[in-house]
Amino acid sequence: MTPGWPDHLFVLIVMLGAFPFGGWIAYRRFLARATRIGDRALVQEYRNTLLWLAGLAVATWLVWWIGGRPLAALFATPPRLPDGPDIAPPIAFGAGIGLLARPVLAWRIPRIAQAFRRQIAPIAAFLPRTGAQLRWGLIVSLAAGLCEEIGYRGYLMPYLGAALPLWGMIAGGALIFGLAHIYQGWVGTLMTTLIGAALAGLYLVCGSLWWPIALHAAIDLSAMVTAYVVLRLPRTNAP
Repeated sequence: MTPGWPDHLFVLIVMLGAFPFGGWIAYRRFLARATRIGDRALVQEYRNTLLWLAGLAVATWLVWWIGGRPLAALFATPPRLPDGPDIAPPIAFGAGIGLLARPVLAWRIPRIAQAFRRQIAPIAAFLPRTGAQLRWGLIVSLAAGLCEEIGYRGYLMPYLGAALPLWGMIAGGALIFGLAHIYQGWVGTLMTTLIGAALAGLYLVCGSLWWPIALHAAIDLSAMVTAYVVLRLPRTNAP
């Protein structure tokens, strides 16, 4: 990939501007709406989030297309790390199974539920407590897995790789991905940065964007369902 001025503008305006700062402002507005209209605000915010995610994917594709690059290249890159394709998919698959088992563990083991409740406390307002909220949250999770991976791994990593060594590409992409979640506070931003680095490594090892898409979706689906479980559990069950 040889970046041009549309690529530089896209990264500067969208990835370093709109998503970190626009997302933070949007989240503050959501919190204000939630105090006024209650549970309805979260479904509205999930719908708004879907528009943000769709906009990211469409904008990424347009900039990619303007650069004269084939669409298939957005989803696959030659493996950059040795012997990865034999190891990474089973690891990612096992991690996905573990993530999807987390809601069951939280439901059955009060200590795990309490620990997860503390972990999600800074963004609890953004997590589902009702069936309708959960349904929209699951849609958001799937959309985030697809759209964010297209933007932050499929596009951003080749962009950074044109100027940075391998470690710089991974670190820079993970940091920008983490900044997009700055509304979650510094702990959430740090955790998201680390997740971004892991997804970047998986992408480079496998040479395909579909594995990070699947694992990203599993992470978000697990968080949504586990949050629904623990936020609905009576706190008296917790030690």
